[in-house]
Amino acid sequence: MKKAIKIILWIVGILLAVVLLLSLLAGPIAKGVVNANGEKFVGRQMHLNHAGINLFNGHINLRGLEVYEADGTTPFAGFDTLDVRARLLKLAAKTVDIRSLVLSGLNVNVLQDGEQFNFTSMLDHFKSDPDKEKDTTPSEWVIRLGDIRLSHAHASYHDLGRGKEWRIADMNLRVPGFVIGGKEATQAGLNLELADGGRLNLTTDYDAASNDFVANVQLTGFALRNVKEYLEDNLRIGDLAGTLDAHIKAAGNVSEVMQSHFSGNISIDGVNLTDADGNSVAAMQNLSVDITDVNIDANRFAFGTVALDGLAVNYNQWNDGNTMSRLKAKKQQPIAKNTKEEPQEPNAKKPDMQLKVDNLKVSNCSLTYNDHTLPYDFSFPVTALGIEATNISSYGNNNARMRATLPGGGTLAMRWQGNINNWQAFQDLGLSIKGLDMKLLSPLILAYTGYPMEDGVFGLSSRLAINNSQLDNENKIDIFKATVGDRRKDIEPRQKIPLKAALYVLKDKDDKILIEMPVKGNVSDPEFNYMKAVWKTLGNLLVKVATSPARAVAGAMGLNEEDLEFIAVEPDQRSLTSEQYHILSALASIANSDSLIVLNLELHTPDTSHATRLNRHVRDYLKEQGVSESKMNVRTGTAPVAGEPTGYSVSSELKLED
Repeated sequence: MKKAIKIILWIVGILLAVVLLLSLLAGPIAKGVVNANGEKFVGRQMHLNHAGINLFNGHINLRGLEVYEADGTTPFAGFDTLDVRARLLKLAAKTVDIRSLVLSGLNVNVLQDGEQFNFTSMLDHFKSDPDKEKDTTPSEWVIRLGDIRLSHAHASYHDLGRGKEWRIADMNLRVPGFVIGGKEATQAGLNLELADGGRLNLTTDYDAASNDFVANVQLTGFALRNVKEYLEDNLRIGDLAGTLDAHIKAAGNVSEVMQSHFSGNISIDGVNLTDADGNSVAAMQNLSVDITDVNIDANRFAFGTVALDGLAVNYNQWNDGNTMSRLKAKKQQPIAKNTKEEPQEPNAKKPDMQLKVDNLKVSNCSLTYNDHTLPYDFSFPVTALGIEATNISSYGNNNARMRATLPGGGTLAMRWQGNINNWQAFQDLGLSIKGLDMKLLSPLILAYTGYPMEDGVFGLSSRLAINNSQLDNENKIDIFKATVGDRRKDIEPRQKIPLKAALYVLKDKDDKILIEMPVKGNVSDPEFNYMKAVWKTLGNLLVKVATSPARAVAGAMGLNEEDLEFIAVEPDQRSLTSEQYHILSALASIANSDSLIVLNLELHTPDTSHATRLNRHVRDYLKEQGVSESKMNVRTGTAPVAGEPTGYSVSSELKLED
């Protein structure tokens, strides 16, 4: 009996010694296997500094692993320490049970050249044999992962084709636990500290039996500068400041991810976008969005309150472009793609977008337009811009109100009712501009007409209605004391129009200009152009001035237009009468009203012996009244036909060329 006990003890002792020896040797053996068979395992050479394995408590500790590039010398990826604690006895029940996994000092360098990555060959190494029949039998193994930690990780990404680099420094995350396989409901969490500031927290609940999941993502203090590299593919920007906070809940089914429902809120603060020259393009104090329900597959976007505060936009126009054109990045060379294209299934038509916003509030916003293409820089700021709307919907009628302050104390107010999806069906827009100081528009008016604006207050009342594509637009322009200076001869105007003469025509006795501009048409007609219709209406107001400026101005002065069209003269007359001087005085006033008006006086007489003297009298008097030689044409014409009166036929024209 004692001998049997001794034998058993010897056997147990030997087994323990063997296990202990294996435990002691497991680490060095594992290290040697890894270093000698790296290419066989992962398709790349590997080097491991230390491996410690304890078969008794399932503790594995690996230190100093390096995986090399295809050249065998350049580091691709590695880590300082991998510490794993597992329950090895669970393997008998086909369960991989990892109590904890800590990976420290992970470092990964990713290179991209066209469509090739520096890890592409490793992926090819793990590809299965296409001729080998795939095993579709569900696995009975269950993998339990608990307390997964990644600390002080570093990653870099280099796009060799575009010369771009992106880095993540000192990344840390923690996953409390996760189960793969089986039919248990599992939970997982992730905490990530971002290198450039910010924190990401993720928690998920997953039901393996139904594939249903609920995920909560909370992002705080995320620096928008982190996405600058991506924006630079399409935009030439200098900097992007600001932070993003988001709390998003996603609920759905893994098998139908696109049908997931999203809710939560997003807040963006302190945004400042500059162009490549460092000029501010847009800045914003805060944008907050309450997400009620977003479903990408259903094309449904429902929001609670959308609030925008302190948006400031600067739009510049230069001779060689504008703010938007300068922001556009140069087109990248197209990346070579595999010419073999897989057949694609036709995309199912998406349902119409369903947009709903319970409350929209825009406050303290401003828009500044700067035009550097004019002889003098023109800047027009619209400040204190605010918009309020409730129950905005893409599938119904909506209401909104807008207000803003114009430079010089002017105001802008607008109200809107209308349909978004079917805008041709119904729109009702009211616009009011009051108290706009027209001197502020002088650089713009000077560039287009050659006349500087010296005084004037502008007002506009507009009502635009669309019903079943039929536009009915009533515009009333109210201008008081509009005054322009003398035409600038050193400025080449973009359009030569008789602005001074037009003001004479349009002003009433109280120095007011009241213009009514109705615009009508069918907005569904491809030939219809709203701005063309507006300019046509304005043009009609100037037709009278353009075709017969003297007659048009005479009417505005209260003179009899017909009396100014012909000056009767006796056949043998040698000097002018008082009545003729009176008419010439009125014509001089008309000519002096605008530097573009030229008078034509043609004498028709059967006796031309005194014509030269009479013409000289006319010219001399007009000169005394301030009319220059270049603004008058006094000549002798053909003799009158029998029965026609003798005298000067008077006409006028616009001298559009100097």
